[in-house]
Amino acid sequence: MKRHFLKLAATGAILSVFATNLFAVPGTRGTPLGGMGTGYIKFDAKTGDFATSSRIPPSGSDMASEYPVRMSTSSGFHFFAGGTSVKKAKTDKEDAKLPLYSAEFGKTNNVNFSMKAFGPTVPGDKDPICRTASSPIAFFEFTVTNEGSSATDVAIALEFANKSTGISGLLGGKESGVPDADNRAVSFGDAKFNDVTSYPDNTGNAYLMTGSSKEGSVYSAGAMGDFLTTGVLSNSDGNCVAAKCNLAAGETVRLKFVISWWRTFISGSDRYSNGKNDEDNYYYHNFYSNSKEAANYGMEKFDEIREGINSLVNRVMISNFPYWYKDRLLNNNYPLIHNSVWTKDGRAAYWEGLYGILGTIDQGQHAAIWYTHNWPHNQWKEAEYWLRNQFQYPNMYSSEKIVGQIHHDFNISPQQAFIPADSRFMSPWDHFDRQDYFWDRDATDWSDLNAMLIFKFYELVTVTGHVDSLQKFFPKLLLTANRLVTQAEEANSSIPLKSTSSYDSDHTFAFAEYACGTAIVAYKAMEEMAKLVGDEATATKFHDQFERGKKEYKEKFFNDNFGTVGGQARLWQEANVAAYAWANYFCFEPIMEKAFIEIGCKNAREIYSTQSDPRKKLGEWHLYTYDHLGGALTAINQPDEALAIHKLDHKLYYDEIPHVVFWQTLFNNMIGGDVYSSYMTAPNVWRSYFQFMGYMLDKANGRLWIRPKLPSEMNKKIINAALPNPTGWGTLNYDESNASEVKVLINYETPVTVKEIILSNPSNTQDPKVSLRNDGQALEGFTVSLDDWGLEKNIRIKLKDPIQIGPKGLQINDNTSVKYGLKKAGRSLSIASSSIRPGKQISFTTDKKGEVTIELYSLSGAKIGTLMKQIRAEGSHSFVWDGKTREGKNIGTVMGMLRLKTSGGTVCKVVNAGINN
Repeated sequence: MKRHFLKLAATGAILSVFATNLFAVPGTRGTPLGGMGTGYIKFDAKTGDFATSSRIPPSGSDMASEYPVRMSTSSGFHFFAGGTSVKKAKTDKEDAKLPLYSAEFGKTNNVNFSMKAFGPTVPGDKDPICRTASSPIAFFEFTVTNEGSSATDVAIALEFANKSTGISGLLGGKESGVPDADNRAVSFGDAKFNDVTSYPDNTGNAYLMTGSSKEGSVYSAGAMGDFLTTGVLSNSDGNCVAAKCNLAAGETVRLKFVISWWRTFISGSDRYSNGKNDEDNYYYHNFYSNSKEAANYGMEKFDEIREGINSLVNRVMISNFPYWYKDRLLNNNYPLIHNSVWTKDGRAAYWEGLYGILGTIDQGQHAAIWYTHNWPHNQWKEAEYWLRNQFQYPNMYSSEKIVGQIHHDFNISPQQAFIPADSRFMSPWDHFDRQDYFWDRDATDWSDLNAMLIFKFYELVTVTGHVDSLQKFFPKLLLTANRLVTQAEEANSSIPLKSTSSYDSDHTFAFAEYACGTAIVAYKAMEEMAKLVGDEATATKFHDQFERGKKEYKEKFFNDNFGTVGGQARLWQEANVAAYAWANYFCFEPIMEKAFIEIGCKNAREIYSTQSDPRKKLGEWHLYTYDHLGGALTAINQPDEALAIHKLDHKLYYDEIPHVVFWQTLFNNMIGGDVYSSYMTAPNVWRSYFQFMGYMLDKANGRLWIRPKLPSEMNKKIINAALPNPTGWGTLNYDESNASEVKVLINYETPVTVKEIILSNPSNTQDPKVSLRNDGQALEGFTVSLDDWGLEKNIRIKLKDPIQIGPKGLQINDNTSVKYGLKKAGRSLSIASSSIRPGKQISFTTDKKGEVTIELYSLSGAKIGTLMKQIRAEGSHSFVWDGKTREGKNIGTVMGMLRLKTSGGTVCKVVNAGINN
């Protein structure tokens, strides 16, 4: 059966992202291109140079820029067009939207060259063992168009010398390549690493390959030779591959290149007394035995992977969320590549950042939202790894009380901040009896480590619906939950008042507000999971613990100083309100009353906003501030305040120091310096996206939550917002701009099962009159009830029978003063391809006779112009576009949104428009 990667189901189009006016994040020095736990390669279009990560995982543990330390001594792309050549092509028109990197190189002899490079991290659970996303491959595709009046020869050569100054075999393998028999590829044969003395037994190899979309293309491989004059390489030993073809006037070809690598990862000692040196190796060893096999797979799946990556980027960028915010949603996912470690035997973890620590669940779970919604197999393995390393008895501390306690990390217990050798290897499966990292060797009193593992399992089971997996792990998970209760009991409390955590491991804070708050949310998660596995006694136990915990939390902490860390104006204020944000994200009832959480957010916000140093306006740990404080502000319906924190964070990195966008540190005093600490926490920005939409799809319970709290600049609308989902993404459209009517449409490319729907009730109506239509059919027999959670009020709809929400979507209508419904055209806008060009037809359908308007907008929402405005009958129509707006404006090359408006409604589709498409 053919596997299909993520598609742009919401608009029906798979798009190129090459738009000359949309290079929003230049200067990053290239997107890291590679899979989960594989290492990566980078191409910087501004200089034309290639560089790589270290050959020793995780990539981020180098803590140094790839340039110039690991830059190839001779590399780049070389162009040939009708006798004119460009050696080492460069451009300032480049843009990073991880996992995509795009560049416009302009024209050479009337031939236009544009590039998109991408890694293999296509979302989706349809590749359940994550082969594609964990492949050690980088992809490069050039769209080459002959804009001249006559046919011409075109060619591109990829050059990569597999060495840097003092480093032989950047990707693994020999320094110089040997052409394969068909002259389409160059192989860098097996060679030992020459620069890492701690790992004397490691070897590797690498591979370059080329291809073309046009039959009859000529391939060559080896040394440059006369390429600059003929477009053909010398076919002798060397470091280049090239593709050449003849293009008619107006013709376009896609020239393809893949770079792959394969390495071993074996330590220099038997650290765990297993009778052999540790062999972590790589998860991709389960699929490939050398780099050639990986390259062949990459070339075979090239178009599918490109389609999936384009779809991922376009689906995120099409919505009406602020453009800078969407850029950040994508690029803050760098830890998926930089920080990931995934061994051949399935152990999965992520590098913390500044210190030599693998794991760090207190930070890692904040980032897990992106991985869980796209590659849950990876997260189930990481969750299993944490669980199988929980403390048992007997143990080194001779304590039965710590049974179930979760470790801080998976290392060999490094006793210093930086140990380049040992800190890169993980402990084996089921190796619990060890100390943790240098800062706090005995982390058995950290309660938030236990809470975060509970969060991980709850997030996984709700996102995937895999209750059978939860059932398998539940007995050991219950040990961790009981350890959390024990930590509370040790303080003679229902909450762990004496426990330390990520925030208070130095024991100087007055109370453990963060530890206690996250414990309360964990109790609720355990109650819900116990219900799922049919353990009613455990569910009752943790329900009672939750209720007692909320009450005691208020008694201990609620005063005018709440939100100031024990009454002190320190820059970790967000710790106090973090748990409220977590509860809101999980769609739990609030753990604090209105006055309680509002004073906490107010105090924290005031302390940060009065700082003179812009960096300190983000607290000590900026990644936690926008997540915890921003999340709490959104939850209490202050989304503009939350978005302002995100905007400042974007300014300090994306605007001011883009060369470290993929190397963000945790600490505010390091922002702006030449610091490369690659903190694992950055994907937590996605939690803000979910909270702004008030969205959660709980597959385990069949519950769908839609309770938006939108920044004012979105004008009370959500337009084509992507909904990450491992079995097929969805799309949400929501419009509350009309005070008397709210419009909602939600759909999924692969149907999901829902039996309960929860909507916000902003008007606090007491008599909602709801009607539902799914897949065009009216639903009957459901019941409607109300939740009054103080700050949060809900309309809860329980369906008579479960429904499947698919591509046609679910419509909801409430005929009270606030209505949920849908107005849309009866038929969808249809375009024959993902691009429109002058002289080509634009086809569409209408639902009734009347005026039809087709307009083109930029993705930022600015109107470019009207393409057609006519009276048309109901049915299918088309017109030939002349390349101009009705106002006479010529359209260049642009990615935008085509909007069809009729008296029956409006539909939109993202397209590439212009002569180069």
